[in-house]
Amino acid sequence: MYAFELNIVNSQEQIDELFHLPDRRFFDWCAKSYSINKGIFNVIDSWLFDYGLKDIVSRRKAMDQYLNYLLLHGFYNEKKLYLQFGKKGVTESLSDFAAQHLSIMHCAGDYVEA
Repeated sequence: MYAFELNIVNSQEQIDELFHLPDRRFFDWCAKSYSINKGIFNVIDSWLFDYGLKDIVSRRKAMDQYLNYLLLHGFYNEKKLYLQFGKKGVTESLSDFAAQHLSIMHCAGDYVEA
């Protein structure tokens, strides 16, 4: 089993390795860490790809930052124990996040935090 991926990672080395995991293992980590389902994961991944993050590692880093952003901005339902969005909530919150945190894009699909 891949124990460290399903736990909160502690070292920078583990964090860097996390973004290189196979898709299913990265999803499992996101599901455990942020209480999202595969549908939400796919919407976020697709939106970030369409936004211009073609490189999968950059996209996964952005996804992790976005999911942290949601936790800090009141999207986590404490009673139901998962992230909760209203109608169009995922795409609207992604747009807000991108405007604030993904302002500089590179042609190769990588990004630099503002």
